[in-house]
Amino acid sequence: MLFQEPVQAASLVQLDTIQRDGYGIVQLKHPVSNEFFMEASLNGHPIRLILDTGALSHNITLSNGCEKFMRIAPHPIKGTSFAVSGKAMGKFTEGVADSFALGNIQTSGTTIDFVSFTFLHNRSVEGVWTTTSVINNARANLDADGFLGMGFLQKCAAIIDLPNARLYLKPPGSGRTLQLEPALKSVGYLTANFNLTNSAVIVDVSINGIAGKMIVDTGSYLTVLDSRFAARAKLHTYRSGLRWKDAAGVDLEPDMADPTSFKVAGVEVLRTKMVVESTGFYSSSGGKVIGLLGMDFLGQSWGIIDFAQHKLYFSAVK
Repeated sequence: MLFQEPVQAASLVQLDTIQRDGYGIVQLKHPVSNEFFMEASLNGHPIRLILDTGALSHNITLSNGCEKFMRIAPHPIKGTSFAVSGKAMGKFTEGVADSFALGNIQTSGTTIDFVSFTFLHNRSVEGVWTTTSVINNARANLDADGFLGMGFLQKCAAIIDLPNARLYLKPPGSGRTLQLEPALKSVGYLTANFNLTNSAVIVDVSINGIAGKMIVDTGSYLTVLDSRFAARAKLHTYRSGLRWKDAAGVDLEPDMADPTSFKVAGVEVLRTKMVVESTGFYSSSGGKVIGLLGMDFLGQSWGIIDFAQHKLYFSAVK
């Protein structure tokens, strides 16, 4: 089966007590396997966001149809973002929200970026991934207004608890930074340090004994591997029967591969089926960034992502 089971495993640990340390809580929704949504409001108008640690903006990024919710019209900004295929996104504008609310957190003066995301509306599972595999709740509403990406998550020292479908956020300058590692290690979690660059959350991996780096990406349904690295690692690829539309709206028809060894931070981990496709980030990184660590791995490994300490926690191979 191409799609892994939904992220629904019972958690090894509950984190709700960290609210006493200044963290607010956002309940995440996952109407289909491997994608998380959250309800928010922009200047009092309801919006729906996808949790996407792979989104490169340092701000919340919304479809330009949400510009009408801003009291002062957003202004054009310089710079270009690229989708997985390497195609450039459209022109961005930027504005400052009078109020932005998420869960029990409300902020003012939050910077919002806007760009054309026409594919986010009238979405269906078949519109994002087309496959012969069974997908739970294929009629689910996947419409969204934009992405909550790594920049906002870093500013708010976010802790993403995938097993319990919760996001914890600490507004800048409030509360205290926590050390989760001792408690999580005591109940069996493993730890990988990640680097937070200007463009991605990066973790060290090796596949079939060949080292590389992957982007930790809660916005990717599946783990993605660049086709050029797959050749280096001598992976056997085969047709997937899959069609995939990336953030720039490019239709892709990737292959699949089954690695014989997959390590994160030197530890042998769950080996998922990997999507194999030529990617823009492989070229731009000089072959150092080899893929996306997607929700199939993160969910099945009970992933917890701690932006304050730059740590990814996950379970051992079952």
